[in-house]
Amino acid sequence: MAQGKILTVVRSIRRRWRTRIFLRGLTWIAAITGAVLLVSALSLEQMRFSAPSVIWLRILTWGTLVATTYWFILRHLFRRVSDEQVGLYFEEHEPSLEHSVVTALEAPNEAFSPTLGDHLVQNALTRARKIKGGRRVEQGALYRLTGVITGIAVLGLSLVVLGPSHLRLGLAALLLPTRAAAAVNPYEVNIQPGDTTIARGSDQLVTATLRGFESSDVSIFTRKGPDQTFRRITMLLAESGDFEALLLGVDDPTEYFVEAAGVRSETFSIDVADLPYVDQLDLTYYFPRYTGLEPRTREDGGDIAALPGTLVEVRIHPTMVTSGGQFLIDGETAQDLSLEEDGTFLARLTVREEGFYSIQLARENGDLVPASPEYRIDLLTDQEPSVHFSKPGRDVAASPIEEVYLEVSANDDYGIGDVRIVYSVNGEKEDTVPLFQGSGAPLPEVSTGHTLFLEEWELEPGDLIAYYALVRDNRTISGTRAVASDMFFLNVRPLERAYRQGEESGAQQQGGGGGATPETALSELQRQIISATFNLIRQRDSYDPEEFSENVVSVSLSQGRLKEQVGTLLERMQNRGLTRTDPGFRDVSSILPKAVEAMTNAQEDLDTEELREAIPDEQIALRYVQQAEETYERYVTQQQQQPGGGGGSQAAAEDLADLFELELDKLKNQYETVQRGAQRQADNELDELLEKLKELSQRQEQQAERQRRRAQASPQGASSGGGTAQRELAEQTEEAARELLRLARENNDQQLEETARQLQQAAEAMRQSASQAGSTSTTEAQTALRRLEETRRQLEEARSDRARRDAQTAINQVEKLQEQQRDVQRQVRELPTSGTERSGAIEQLRERKDQMTDAVSELERELDRSAASSSADNPEAARALQDGANHIRESKLKEKLQYSRGTIEQWDPQSAVTLELTIEADLQALRDELERAAGAASQRERNPLEEALEEARDLVRGMEAMERRLS
Repeated sequence: MAQGKILTVVRSIRRRWRTRIFLRGLTWIAAITGAVLLVSALSLEQMRFSAPSVIWLRILTWGTLVATTYWFILRHLFRRVSDEQVGLYFEEHEPSLEHSVVTALEAPNEAFSPTLGDHLVQNALTRARKIKGGRRVEQGALYRLTGVITGIAVLGLSLVVLGPSHLRLGLAALLLPTRAAAAVNPYEVNIQPGDTTIARGSDQLVTATLRGFESSDVSIFTRKGPDQTFRRITMLLAESGDFEALLLGVDDPTEYFVEAAGVRSETFSIDVADLPYVDQLDLTYYFPRYTGLEPRTREDGGDIAALPGTLVEVRIHPTMVTSGGQFLIDGETAQDLSLEEDGTFLARLTVREEGFYSIQLARENGDLVPASPEYRIDLLTDQEPSVHFSKPGRDVAASPIEEVYLEVSANDDYGIGDVRIVYSVNGEKEDTVPLFQGSGAPLPEVSTGHTLFLEEWELEPGDLIAYYALVRDNRTISGTRAVASDMFFLNVRPLERAYRQGEESGAQQQGGGGGATPETALSELQRQIISATFNLIRQRDSYDPEEFSENVVSVSLSQGRLKEQVGTLLERMQNRGLTRTDPGFRDVSSILPKAVEAMTNAQEDLDTEELREAIPDEQIALRYVQQAEETYERYVTQQQQQPGGGGGSQAAAEDLADLFELELDKLKNQYETVQRGAQRQADNELDELLEKLKELSQRQEQQAERQRRRAQASPQGASSGGGTAQRELAEQTEEAARELLRLARENNDQQLEETARQLQQAAEAMRQSASQAGSTSTTEAQTALRRLEETRRQLEEARSDRARRDAQTAINQVEKLQEQQRDVQRQVRELPTSGTERSGAIEQLRERKDQMTDAVSELERELDRSAASSSADNPEAARALQDGANHIRESKLKEKLQYSRGTIEQWDPQSAVTLELTIEADLQALRDELERAAGAASQRERNPLEEALEEARDLVRGMEAMERRLS
C-alpha cells in the first residue's frame, strides 16, 4: 500500500516534468515559427503574392512548425524515463528529501527486511507530504514559461490587428494551405476579352481592371509566336478607371498578358480566322425636312449622332465576299442586309431613340458571326426656339392716341416656323396677331414687328394692354409647342405724363432699374404678381409637381398680402375721414374696392392652381389699381397748382401722400428684401455653375488631347476611342445648360439664355465627337472646347458686372432714402405744437424713422456682401463699395436715425432740424461713395470688335424684317 503511494507521488512529478518540457518547447515553437511566419507574410507583399512564392513560403512555414515541434517537444516526451530518474529529479529540486525517494523506490529490489522497507517508504512519504507532494517543483519555471507564451500570443495578435492589411492577407495565405496558391492573391489584373477568336485583320480592344491595388503604369505585352519576344505597349487610362489598349490589324495568332506594379495577369491568346468582318462603314444622314439640311455622308464612320427623325443609310464594306448578313439594334435583329452590285451591303435606320447597333455577316456555311463592335446611337437635342421683344423690351406708358411699335426677335437651331403676338386689353379675351410664317429656306433668326394703334380702342388713363410673343420652330415630328416670351405691359397715361414717364422709365432702364415711386408701388407689385403667374405657366414643364405647387402658393400669398395692404390703405382713408371731405378721395376709395374684389377672385384661382383663369382677374385688379393711382396723381397735381397751395385741400393731399408712402413702403421693403435674397441666390448658383464649367473645360481639353493622340496613332481607325468619356462630358454639359437656362428664365435674362444655348451647342459638338473617329472627332472635340471656353468667358463677364449692378441698386436705395429724408424734414418743420394732431404726426414719423433704419441696416449688409463677392473680379469697385458700408458705420447713420426720434418727441425744434440736416448730409456722402463705386465698376470696356459684330447682326436682322413688312 505504501509503495503504491510513493509511485503516485512519482507519477505526479513526472507530469510536472513533462509539462515543463511541453511549455518550454511551445515557447521555442511560437518564437521561431512566429518569426518565420511574420517574415514570410511580409515577404509575400514584396513578391506580389505570386503563386510560386506562396507555395515555397508555405513549405518553409509549415516545415519550421513541424521541425520545431519534433525537436523541442516530441523527442523529449517520447523518451522513456524510469521512476528512479524521476525520483532523482525530484530530490534535485527538493534537497530536504535527502535521497529518501530514490531509496524507497529501490527498496523492493534490495535485500531489506519488510519492516525496514516499509520504514524507508513511510519516511519518503512523510518528507513528501511536508513539501506538499512536490507541488513546488518547477513552479517558478512554469509560471515564467506561461508568461512568455502569453506575451508572444499578445504580440502576435497586436501585429495582426494593428499591422498593415497586406500582413493579414499574407498570414491568411500561409496558414490556409488548402486554398489554391493563385486564389489567395489579393492583387489581380482582370483581362477582357481573355481567350478569343476574331476575324483576320480586325482590331481588338483589350481592357485591364486592377483589383486590390493601384498603378499608373500598366502595360500589355504581346507576341505573335513562341519563338518571338514579347513587345510592350503602354495602356491608356479610360474614364471608367480601367486601362485600355487597341490592338490594330491583328493578322496572326497572338499571345498577350498585362503587367502592372509587378502583378502579372494570366497569358491569353487571340486566334484569328478568315471570318467576314466590317472593313469600313459609310454613314449617310438624311435629316428631317424641317431642318433644311442637305444629306451628309461620313466615310469611315461608326457611332451615330443625329436628330430624332433622321434617316441614316449605313453602307457596309466587308473584308471578304459574303452572302449576306443582319443589322442588329440593341442586340435584336432589325433587318437583313441588302446586297449591292459593288459587293457592299446596305441598311437603313430611322433614329428615334438612343441605343446600340451592330452587324453580323454570314460565313461560307451560312452561319452568322459578329462582324463589328457595338456602335452607339445618340440623339441630338433640337433646342426650343427663343423669343424676346427687342423694342420696347420693357413696360412703357403711352397716351390713348399713340402708335406703339413692337419688335420681336426669335431664333432657333434649325429655323423659325411662325411668330405671333398675343395681347389683352384690360384683362379681356386675348387676341393674336400673326407676324411671321416660315416658308422656303428655314431662317434660324427672325426679327419682325407690329404696330398697336391705341386709338382703335376707347382707352382711358389707367387702362392697360398686356402682351407677349409666341414662337414655334419647324419641327413636324412628335409635335411642336409654342414658346412664349416674357409678358410686358403698356400703361395708358394722360398725354403729358405718358411722355414724362417714358423718359423716366428710359433713364431707369439705362441706369440699371430703379424702383417704383410710392404712388405707383401698388401697380408695380401687381405687375410682378402677373409676371410670376405667367412665368409659372410657360415654365411649368421645368418644375416637378411639388415644386410647382410651392411656387403657386408663394404667388397666392403675395396676392393676398397685396390685397390686405390695399384694404388697410382704404380703411385708413375712411378712418381719417378723407373720403367725406373731398371728392378726389371719394373717387380713389370707390375704385380700390373693385381692385380688392378682382384680387380676391385671382387668389381663389391661384389656390386651386388655375393659373390661366387667374391672369384676367390679376390684370383687372392692375387696371383698377392704376386708375386709383391716376386719380391720386391728378388730384395732387391739381391741388399743387392752386394759388396758395389750396389751403385745407393741400393738407388733405399731403395726408393722402403720407398714407401712400407709409403703407406702401412697408410692402415694398418686404418685396425688395425678397428680391435681393433671390438675386443673391441666383448669383451663388451662377458662381457654382461657373466653377463647374471651369472643370468641364479642363476635362474637355484633356479629352481633346486624347482624341488628337488617338487620331495620330490610328488615322484610319473606325472606332472612336474615348467615346464613353466624351458622352459623359456631353451629359454633364447638357445638365449645366439646363441649369443655366432655368436661371435665365427665372431672372428674365436674355443674354444668359443665349449663353445657355451656346453651352447646349458645345454638348452637341461633344456628341458628334464621340460618334466619329480620327481627325473629324478631334475637330469636333476642339469645337466643343472653344464653345465651352466662350461660355465660361461670358459668365465671368456677367459676374464682373455685378459690382456695377450692385452699386447702381445701392444708389437707387440711397436716392429713395434721401427722398424720404426730405419728406421727414418737411414734416418736422410743419409738426403741430400740441393736441392729437401732434401725437398722430409723431407716431407717423416714428414709423418712418424705423423703416429708414431698417433700410440702412439692410443696405449696409448688402454693401458688405457685394464688396466681398466683387473683390476678385473688380477690386477697385469692391473697395469703393466697402467704403460705403464703412461710411454707414463710421457716420453712425443708423444711430442718428434712431436718436432723431427722441429729439422730435421732446420737441426741440432747433436740435431736430439740425440733426435732420446732418442725416441728409451723411446720405449724400454715402451716395458719393457709391457713385465712385459705380464709376469704377463701369471702367471695364467691351471689346470694340464684339460691339461692331453685334451691331452688324442687328442691322442685318432689321433689314430682313423691313423687307418682310414691305413685301
